[in-house]
Amino acid sequence: MLASPSIVFVLRCTQKLLDRLNATPHSETAPTDTVLGDWYANLIRVGRIQVVLAVSERSLLPIVVPARDGRALVQRLSEALVPMLTSVGVPTADATAELGAMQHWVVGKTASRRILGSLNDLAFQLQVGLLNFPDRTLLAHSLWLAKTPLKVIDYGAPDQATRAAFAAHRALQAVIGR
Repeated sequence: MLASPSIVFVLRCTQKLLDRLNATPHSETAPTDTVLGDWYANLIRVGRIQVVLAVSERSLLPIVVPARDGRALVQRLSEALVPMLTSVGVPTADATAELGAMQHWVVGKTASRRILGSLNDLAFQLQVGLLNFPDRTLLAHSLWLAKTPLKVIDYGAPDQATRAAFAAHRALQAVIGR
């Protein structure tokens, strides 16, 4: 875990994942600087398969990564981020900038029941996908989940919400001249 005077995002873990990581949640968190906000994560087990499902706070974009070696969880999330973002239609420059903004982080507890509910909905979908499509890559599972309509985002899909969030961010940056 990296600690910085300007924390950029919080990986908000369920208690099950905190126990698996043997991590103590950071109690004080600064506002997140990234387009996608904090990330909520849970450990998913299906038979012998163990993965971590993470969703972004602002668009509920899901990313599925292997659960092995908890110390490298954020690194695996970071490595999966750019391929996932570009696969859903986010320009490469925006995806790379988001990755750069995710270099400083802390582990925290979940803070939103609404996002946790969506995480649980997606976890159920993922369990079904892992059982029925065992040869599918984790990126393919992530992309499949990203098309799931969710109530928290007015029954939109996370892939659409993610593209909209980056488009709004680009428009805002153009207005303020960055």
